[in-house]
Amino acid sequence: MSSNDSAIGTALDRDTVRSTSRLLIGALAVVGVLSLVTLLPGVDRLVPFAPVTFAAVATGVVALAVAGILLYAAPKFALLTRLALDEADAEGDARPDRIAENAGGVVHWLVVFGAVLVAYRGLAGVAVPVLNGAAWAYDAAFLFVALVPVVFLVARLTVTVDPLAELVADRVAGGAGAANDDGAGDDDEVDDSAAEFDEPTASETGEDG
Repeated sequence: MSSNDSAIGTALDRDTVRSTSRLLIGALAVVGVLSLVTLLPGVDRLVPFAPVTFAAVATGVVALAVAGILLYAAPKFALLTRLALDEADAEGDARPDRIAENAGGVVHWLVVFGAVLVAYRGLAGVAVPVLNGAAWAYDAAFLFVALVPVVFLVARLTVTVDPLAELVADRVAGGAGAANDDGAGDDDEVDDSAAEFDEPTASETGEDG
């Protein structure tokens, strides 16, 4: 890798970390504002003409905001994971590249799954009282939505097993095999040297003319 490519990669890594950190700090700030809102007088009162409280509405709005931030940040988390794994192994092997790509996909879908759970928990206080006897529909809808990232997550994990197992085998068994081969070669050289020294000379056998 040239110095120019290294500088570009470092700048990309720094920009990605900065933007991702900004999103996380923003999400934490939104959650902190929600905690302050829940302390306001009267937030536990019901909204006029609705069976939900002001606090539940505020929680639902914040949950949607945090879920949106997580969905937006999911590709950035995946990119950071790939960059971290690529820098950890710079040998240029195809298997670490595939492992880094699949690990980035796993992180991406984990963040998406977390966003779905945040939305599910946050909107429950609004949706369940409104749906009343049909609250099961709320759970069923989020169940189908949550299955999407789970399916992609399982697919990514499945295709990661083989290259990861091959990499572990190369790192563990490959090094031991190389050491054994070297050892075998050394033993052969010792045996050949010993045979050369043990071979009798013509004077010792009495065959001098």
